[in-house]
Amino acid sequence: MIEFRNGGKPVRLEAGGTHASEIGNSYRDTSEKSLRILIAQVESGAPWRDAVQKRFAGSHPWLARIVTDPSRDLFFRLHAPAPASKVLDVGAGWGQISLPLARAGHEVTALEPTPERLAFIRAAAAQDGTAGRIHFVQGDFLEIDFDTKFDLIACIGVLEWVPRFSKGEPRALQVDFLRRARAALAPGGSLVIGIENRLGLKYLLGARDDHLAVPGVAVLDHQLADAKWRALKGEPLRCLTHTRTELRDLLAEAGLALTEHYAAFPDYKLPQSILGMGAAVDEFFSSGNFIPEHDGVDGTALPFQDELRSHYRSLAALGIASDFGPSFFVVARAESPS
Repeated sequence: MIEFRNGGKPVRLEAGGTHASEIGNSYRDTSEKSLRILIAQVESGAPWRDAVQKRFAGSHPWLARIVTDPSRDLFFRLHAPAPASKVLDVGAGWGQISLPLARAGHEVTALEPTPERLAFIRAAAAQDGTAGRIHFVQGDFLEIDFDTKFDLIACIGVLEWVPRFSKGEPRALQVDFLRRARAALAPGGSLVIGIENRLGLKYLLGARDDHLAVPGVAVLDHQLADAKWRALKGEPLRCLTHTRTELRDLLAEAGLALTEHYAAFPDYKLPQSILGMGAAVDEFFSSGNFIPEHDGVDGTALPFQDELRSHYRSLAALGIASDFGPSFFVVARAESPS
């Protein structure tokens, strides 16, 4: 059972139960109608991975791959939580983290604002036989206060989107989000973040940003990026990624210490190699290794692989290749009170 307050109202939720609250705007990567049809197919017995592939492989192949590729939870297999951990998956999406962690025997809370995506997680979990180990919570993390404390909080592909659906200064909203995560951690618990690197080499070479779908904006510092985006779209920039040091400072402001930092190749979405920042990444490229990178918007191969390989070798020789990796996994823990 978990306990929390949503809009000030206390909620107690048994494993397998669902709590839904009113949500305004939320992220959707396909239409509600299409996903509802898919859910009905899964509930009728179609294997959920097969159903996703059949429905989206032709029209949305990148989405189909992200939802079904087994590499999605690689970080949590390489750095497995302690047995029977209490896990909070914030922005659980299609369940790519919640489902495998529940299969591994952990008690999972899948927090997802988009109702049909949460319904998909429930249908897939029922098929997997793990629905009894998952609490299904439809809501906005910025409006929920957890009394239950968690050994692990997963925030994979979420932090950058936080300002997009809330009012307020974007960076301040991210700090508030992280403070809430800190408050929900059990003593010794950890927060794991997966996020793109603002200074990813592929973005510096002209690849589109995964969130804005345009090149040359998100890669800039936040002040200039906001000015460019306003000139381009007539609205403020509401999606923020960070460099290594910017991410460290953001966590520190929220009372969290960055304790482990990894570079993920070709990205955190479908990682093939997850390497500790610094010497491990430099050695990887200095030894002639290379993982082809893709456009984060649609998964297509980038046209400048030779240039990426060349630059990574040079950056490795300088001892700074990890600062230009495409994305990060970060482990943070609550700082001890002074």
